Amino acid sequence: MPRAFTPTWFFFGDSLILGVNDNRMPGGWVSRLALLGQEAGLYRFPPATFYNLGARRQSTADLARRWRQEVDCRQMPGMIPHLLFCTGVVDMAAPGGGQPLALDKSLFCLRDILAEAAPLAPTLIVSPPPVADPAVRRRIAELGAAQAALCAELGLPFADIHAALAASRGYMDDLSDGLHPGPEGCTIMAELLLAQTPVHDFLRTDMDEEEN
Repeated sequence: MPRAFTPTWFFFGDSLILGVNDNRMPGGWVSRLALLGQEAGLYRFPPATFYNLGARRQSTADLARRWRQEVDCRQMPGMIPHLLFCTGVVDMAAPGGGQPLALDKSLFCLRDILAEAAPLAPTLIVSPPPVADPAVRRRIAELGAAQAALCAELGLPFADIHAALAASRGYMDDLSDGLHPGPEGCTIMAELLLAQTPVHDFLRTDMDEEEN
């Protein structure tokens, strides 16, 4: 018998969502967070469904152009969507030798995303994580603070883990390429996220409803 409800989480972002340097678990911190949430009793597998929709070197502007189509093409009867966005490192780091995206442009694109996402489903923003380069890290921190202010303005939850990760020697030492965490860093990030109330609330489902 098909289930009446399928709680579904969509994770949007760049290669830091994708888990590029994690050679132990495909999906990096997203996969680890999904498992930790189940262990915490927030949902059950099945029916809980997680889509990792990170794409390498994609800016917030790129994300704004594709996220809705990614959700729409995965629609099915009974799906209860939840949308998480973690974006901005590509904007500020400009991998490949390009120029960083202006902070106001990055925020404009995020505002555009949230204006459409928030009425559609529960929506959570996660701060862009730190990188090894100090100058880029400062730009990312500034963007994260601006993202937090935007979420406060819009009444949306924001999970800020930038400072905690920057202060974590385990996380920073695991950035072997200066940008992407390996297995240890992904584990640290997932654990920090689950400990935050906005993330815990975003993941929690009604178990009785899942059984119907």
